Amino acid sequence: MNALDHYIELRLRYIKDTKNETLSVGRDELADALFCSPRNVKRLLKNMEEEGLISWTPGGGRGKRSSLTFLRPLPEVFPTYFKQLLRQGHIKEATRTLKRDGIPPDIRKSCYQQLMKELSLPQFKLDLNERPLKPTGISTETGSWLYVQSYRGDKESPSH
Repeated sequence: MNALDHYIELRLRYIKDTKNETLSVGRDELADALFCSPRNVKRLLKNMEEEGLISWTPGGGRGKRSSLTFLRPLPEVFPTYFKQLLRQGHIKEATRTLKRDGIPPDIRKSCYQQLMKELSLPQFKLDLNERPLKPTGISTETGSWLYVQSYRGDKESPSH
């Protein structure tokens, strides 16, 4: 997982919090949200801070709560994250993420449209003066669509 993955996890955990609102959070709470050990939280937060996603001030001493500020709003970050998943071919993960609670309806709709565009057959020009084409199979094994051509007879008698 990269910094953006972890940022999305935090944003979905604290969805009601808006950009530049400072939260008081504990290390154990953050470890639970980021699915890691409390020891690893500091490194993950530092990575997100370096990416310009958050501002984080650790609590001073044992039991003190840290301050966490989201610097980028979810509507700005989530579509980028979703497109990144699609580009990497992680269709199932993108779909699961889109179904999660807390995704605002307008973001969900635009990402769903992007997903449908990604899963649709590629557009191509068809010249009816050429040999007739008939789709006979579609493979999604690799996450890409494969158009298979079938010919029967000559140029004047297309198969149906």
